Amino acid sequence: MQRSAAQTPRSPGAGESSWAADRGIVIAAAAACLGLLALQLALIGRIELTFDEAYYVLWSRRLAWGYYDHPPMVAAWIRASMALFGPSEFGVRALAMVIFGAMSGLVALMAWRLFGSIRVAALASLTLVAMPLAAGAVIVTPDTPLTVFWTLGMAALVEVWRTRRAAWWLALGLALGLALLSKFTAAFLAAGVALALLTTPSLRRWSTSRAPYAAATLALAVLAPFVVWNAEHGWATFAKQLGRVPAHSFSPQYLPEFVASQIGLMNPLVFLPVVATIGAVFSARGRPLAPTDEARRLLVASIAPAIVYFALHALHDRVEGNWLAPLYPTLAILAADAIARAQSAAAGGLWPRLVAGGRWAAPLGLLVALVVYGQATSGVLPLGEADPTFRFGGWRELTRQVDQLARERGAAFVVTGGYPATSLLTYYGDPALPVVQRDQRQRWLFEDPPPEALFEAPGLAFIDEDRDFAVELAPHFAQIEEVARLQRRPYGRAMETYVVYRVADPIPPVLSGE
Repeated sequence: MQRSAAQTPRSPGAGESSWAADRGIVIAAAAACLGLLALQLALIGRIELTFDEAYYVLWSRRLAWGYYDHPPMVAAWIRASMALFGPSEFGVRALAMVIFGAMSGLVALMAWRLFGSIRVAALASLTLVAMPLAAGAVIVTPDTPLTVFWTLGMAALVEVWRTRRAAWWLALGLALGLALLSKFTAAFLAAGVALALLTTPSLRRWSTSRAPYAAATLALAVLAPFVVWNAEHGWATFAKQLGRVPAHSFSPQYLPEFVASQIGLMNPLVFLPVVATIGAVFSARGRPLAPTDEARRLLVASIAPAIVYFALHALHDRVEGNWLAPLYPTLAILAADAIARAQSAAAGGLWPRLVAGGRWAAPLGLLVALVVYGQATSGVLPLGEADPTFRFGGWRELTRQVDQLARERGAAFVVTGGYPATSLLTYYGDPALPVVQRDQRQRWLFEDPPPEALFEAPGLAFIDEDRDFAVELAPHFAQIEEVARLQRRPYGRAMETYVVYRVADPIPPVLSGE
């Protein structure tokens, strides 16, 4: 009978010889991971918050079991981070940055447990930091805790496979529940675990055990308060997120965009090794599996449901690049395994040499990170709206100008037409000046709505120049007068222009639920 990985002993001398042979790559991996983390910690206090981050900060000030857009985990993370590091840009991001920085170590441990190779473990860490998506980890979104808890769940599944101990199922269930409290995408982790049970021979024994079902029960118990909150609020989050699922049209042009974005975010030098490992998994069908074959099959099965779903979704709607973020640690391990195998067979042909070229992914990825970080802090390249850091910066000064206009005009409030401006003007602005989004009030379920009496005094309205806000405001205010046009100027360059109106004599209701 084929021995499982849990039954396959490692030679006592194998680790020592591997360490002697692979000391250089281990040192390089440690240096790259620590260097990237140090660079990110130095950066996160120097760039202003994005509008999503400012929005989540407002959530964190009023913790709840749910919000219109997502489950509550990102708000809890930001609240804890600010409690530890202070209410600044650095404080908002620091905790997530440190925890996410430790992911490279966890990925290396998983790779070592799966393949018993120090080289694969070091390559997995290097591959993770090589991914441009890792450079984007400086921004705190629901994908940050989702990726951490997804990876912890995968680590628990690896231990189930390695040790055959049922206790690891409870760890998996807890991680899955916390991932679901981060973002709905975590449901694909549950599907991936189920697929791994069906397709990995040594895991099939668990299908008749109570342990996986206990894990699922624990995950649902962790998620339960969020479900209760949604039931009390008209299933707001479920309606918003599940509303994206149905296909309303056939638009296959999004599929090439999806593939291209993933190749870019994965790093092209990582993409080829990932393809090589997936190919190795399919070529192993129909023959007895060695432990390393099982390890590859387990990893591929765990991410297959998410990849298939998002590929199908791209046939009718755009898939944002970050939606696959939790899969990237697993992809890093798959790529590292392929690179290590190709290095030992590099003389065998062009394809192994191309795959082995993945060892240069880390220098390429770190170079891209340096360029992006330099652009985010200086804007040295005049890229305009093509600038990937376009949404950073300029809001602190823009908000100061809005606050000054409010004082000069005796404005009691600022009304806006979108949550990005509402969030950033609130975060950077005068706490005594209420900033209110007039429409989409469901986004603000976490706070008490302002009274209509607030609008009896004159106020300001703020909107980008591409939107005719005066027409939208006409049914709600009898007096509407343009008073200023202000520019958002990150790095001293004009990026966007906003129109400021003076509004008075409200026609109730000013606020709309739509």
